[in-house]
Amino acid sequence: MPGIEEITDELYGLPPEEFTASRARFEKEAKAAGDRDAAARIHALAKPTVTAWLANQLARDHRDELKPLLELGAGLRDATRNLAGDQLRALSRQRNELVHALVQQARQLARAADRSVSEDVARALADTLQAALADEAAATLLLAGRLTDALHSSEFGTGFGDAADAGNVIPISRKQSAGRREAEEQQRRLVEQQRRLVEQDLRSAQRALADATAQFNDAQTRAADADQAAAAAHERLEELRQQLENASNSASEAQDRLDRL
Repeated sequence: MPGIEEITDELYGLPPEEFTASRARFEKEAKAAGDRDAAARIHALAKPTVTAWLANQLARDHRDELKPLLELGAGLRDATRNLAGDQLRALSRQRNELVHALVQQARQLARAADRSVSEDVARALADTLQAALADEAAATLLLAGRLTDALHSSEFGTGFGDAADAGNVIPISRKQSAGRREAEEQQRRLVEQQRRLVEQDLRSAQRALADATAQFNDAQTRAADADQAAAAAHERLEELRQQLENASNSASEAQDRLDRL
């Protein structure tokens, strides 16, 4: 059976309609293998929305096309911090072009899979890409290719404004503090989730070690008992051999007496 990371990657690469059945299959295999922790973790994996599925496919199959977008996000954040209005306007136009191109790329992916993309889904995907542009935490989530729902710019500190108001940019410390707090909270939840998964793995390993230690001690006890039984059997064999030799001598003496008589 593959590991939990391989299973997670496979599940979030599947079309949404295949997710539930495949998750149930992997969960059943984990239970059959006696790995209850893995079964519980597989069961907890949430089915992705269509928007999340499209974003995951972009992260998996078009990663090289996503990188310029995320690099652009760093430039936008830097321009905002430095209040570079002209640079921000140019980068904002480039941002809109890249987001539009990636949404169109996602539409092509959907058509190749015989799926249609509604305007609501397209807007949610664009918002997800904007969120990844705005914040490194959102970019990390996107690149992992395991989103279960769309990301929203309002949940992350955007770090930059639109081209229309680029000349009147408010410093991040005032305008985006609430968004950054939300982003930090989401990042904290992600770290906490990873910590719980590691703790589950540790507990599983500790239980496996305890079981192996108990089996080893039991085998040692049985081996010691077998050694004692073998020693006792050898001692008894020697006693029987001596008795046989004595009996043989007695029989020989009796035969000699009989012959003399």
